[in-house]
Amino acid sequence: MLGNDADAEDVTQDVLLQVVRKLDTFRGEAAFPTWLHRVTVNAALATRRKRARREEGRVYDPLDAFSEEGQHTGFVRPWPKLPEGQALDKEQQQMIEAAIATLPDLYRDVFVLADVEQLPNAEIAGMLELSLPAVKSRLHRARLMMRDALSRHFEERLS
Repeated sequence: MLGNDADAEDVTQDVLLQVVRKLDTFRGEAAFPTWLHRVTVNAALATRRKRARREEGRVYDPLDAFSEEGQHTGFVRPWPKLPEGQALDKEQQQMIEAAIATLPDLYRDVFVLADVEQLPNAEIAGMLELSLPAVKSRLHRARLMMRDALSRHFEERLS
């Protein structure tokens, strides 16, 4: 839901702290995993809203990723030496993740919760404060957008 591992790790830490601080507010009206998932989704959405406000006036400069000596300022993962099948799987995963990242937020949230997290539509409706028909409609549209984004990569080529 956040688009990068660093933000997801930060939200995970925030959620753990919130759970420790507010465990006494858990009323038991829902299952604990459902409550925990709800807290996590809310934290992710809040982080995304903060990031959007922060980045409104910010202009990204690709040179910020490099030092004056031309070296990367952050960690650069080494090239993996994997068999061909694993490389193709990784490439396919990256294409799917890139396609998910291009979805508008209102569709991405529903898509990730339904098709990645495998949550039922009714639970998604409650989490995102939407009606069940709205969830179904957004999920259908998100799947159509994903199909359009990925079809050129996965269509069988006729000889």
